[in-house]
Amino acid sequence: MALQFITPIANLAGTWLKGRQKKAEVKQKLAVAKIEAQVKRVQSDADWEEKAMDASANSWKDELWTLTFIAIIVACFIPACQPYLSDGFKFLREDCPDWLSWGILASIGASFGLKSIGQFKK
Repeated sequence: MALQFITPIANLAGTWLKGRQKKAEVKQKLAVAKIEAQVKRVQSDADWEEKAMDASANSWKDELWTLTFIAIIVACFIPACQPYLSDGFKFLREDCPDWLSWGILASIGASFGLKSIGQFKK
């Protein structure tokens, strides 16, 4: 008689254990998938940076931008240039079309290998 109660309970426990095992397997597969996605993202970033470095190896853009920034900084200390700089920066801040601002930022970002230049725009 006790055997009649033990068999269904054993079957129920077995089903419960199988369910737990399947849940654990699904969690493990999800964890592996997340790790693989992170590895792909890191590899993609590394590939992008390597391509950017290769593309700029024979490029003069980064030197030109560096010289431009140096010229702007030097001009800030020349009193005769200060009004022109002020007006120019005011124009860039207030009247410059968005597409041109983004183009300038993209050009600078590509030149220096900054993928996240969009985060600097305010």
